[in-house]
Amino acid sequence: MDLVLTIDIGSTNMKGLILDVNGKVVDKQVYEIKLYLEDKFAGHDPKELLEAFIFMLRYFGKKYGKKIEAISTTTYNHSMLLVNKDETPLTKVITHHDRRAAEVEQTLLKKTEPYELYKETGAPPIFVYMPYKIYWFMKKEPKIFQETRYFLFCKDYLLWKSNLIREPYIDLATASGGGIVNLKKLNYSEKVLSLLGIEESKLPKLYEGGKILDAISPKAVEEYGFSSDTKIVLATFDGAAQNFGLGLSEEGTVINIGTTGVVRKLSKQVVLDKSLDMRFFTYYAANKLYAVGGASNSSGDCLRWFRDNFGQIETIAGNIVGKDPYNIFDLEAEKVPAGSEGLIFLPFLTGERFPYRDPNLVGAFFGISRSCKKANFVRSIMEGVGYVIRAISEALSENSVSLDDVYFVGGGSKSRLWAQILADILNVPINVVSGGEDATNYGAAALAFNALGLSSIEDFSNKWVKIKEKITPIVANRAVYEESYALFIKLVNLTRNIKKS
Repeated sequence: MDLVLTIDIGSTNMKGLILDVNGKVVDKQVYEIKLYLEDKFAGHDPKELLEAFIFMLRYFGKKYGKKIEAISTTTYNHSMLLVNKDETPLTKVITHHDRRAAEVEQTLLKKTEPYELYKETGAPPIFVYMPYKIYWFMKKEPKIFQETRYFLFCKDYLLWKSNLIREPYIDLATASGGGIVNLKKLNYSEKVLSLLGIEESKLPKLYEGGKILDAISPKAVEEYGFSSDTKIVLATFDGAAQNFGLGLSEEGTVINIGTTGVVRKLSKQVVLDKSLDMRFFTYYAANKLYAVGGASNSSGDCLRWFRDNFGQIETIAGNIVGKDPYNIFDLEAEKVPAGSEGLIFLPFLTGERFPYRDPNLVGAFFGISRSCKKANFVRSIMEGVGYVIRAISEALSENSVSLDDVYFVGGGSKSRLWAQILADILNVPINVVSGGEDATNYGAAALAFNALGLSSIEDFSNKWVKIKEKITPIVANRAVYEESYALFIKLVNLTRNIKKS
């Protein structure tokens, strides 16, 4: 049996799936990850991440070791970890929620032409990317900066310190998503290195994620029980993996609602925003394809925040009856009409990446009245995320990137209500993918089986992708959402002006 172990390192959990070449899930493990939040800081404990990663390797290695042909890994974008010469972490693993780099963002940009940087890297100038995080340490924590031997992402650190690989390597896609890769040359951007005054040797080595890097190290064979022939495939970042998992090369669009909300297409060409607002990204994905799209900083994360702070009753009730509290939220929110009876939510709990690129944007509920119930707030959160997705989609459309067939994946895709809200706000049919919450792992497997020569990406996706439901826009909701979206845009602009003053 040809098996691949896929591990997706998410910002709230780590998910391991064993998949066979026919797209069947043989086994699955999920390990919750603690995200540490304090003021503008957001990160993971590298020790805890490594423990979770090693748990996955030991669990699957013990059960399937010799049958596993390859280990293929994905991760969220925009992580960074500083490591000293003794290979000891100097910091936590910093995530995209961390806003400290916004303090120095404009200072760094005064040293260059922002749009030229965007043209080279595909990454709009904003605090989530590695150059600004590195610069923050240079200016705010010079002692740590001086001690740093490596500026790493979380995936290369975990592969290296778990002994799967002998030195830090990162796939081109994840590095590109860090804002430090020249899109045309597919090497580290000399412009970025020069801007920061750091040497390339301080970064992990780059490698094509769609190819086999190497067999795992002898130490890992002994420690976890894998075969000495088990290969390492670096794969890509989590978002692009979803497109590959669905078999979408240039046709079809993925909307993912997870911790963040993303709309994304793959393209053979580099596509950049003609506007100086630089409202979307283009990263390298894998196999000579680029990922074009935009991501909100918080989407499903907003609903999780609401659950943790105001959903105690739903959580307790869910535990009693064996039901996910989000399902209970759905049942209540479905009773609220489109537009949440005038309640509008701005989903900016940790600033915003796209399309607004403003670390100072804040979340807000607007239009609260005595008639508002908890269900109104839940539905307005879903709608607020939908409005951001629409704003990104409009920026893409202005640059001749259309949505065409839309596939809905991620944890949010388990909510039929959220799918209907997106269909209504975007005015497009939404294909809800069965098992779409695991699309990232399927993408990691697709790249691995293709690299091993056991299956093409398209053939693999054809074996597992099933549309659970195709949800079409409800005509009666269209006018409501057009009006609410127009007000949402006004509120975003208003809060930006208030913040600036």
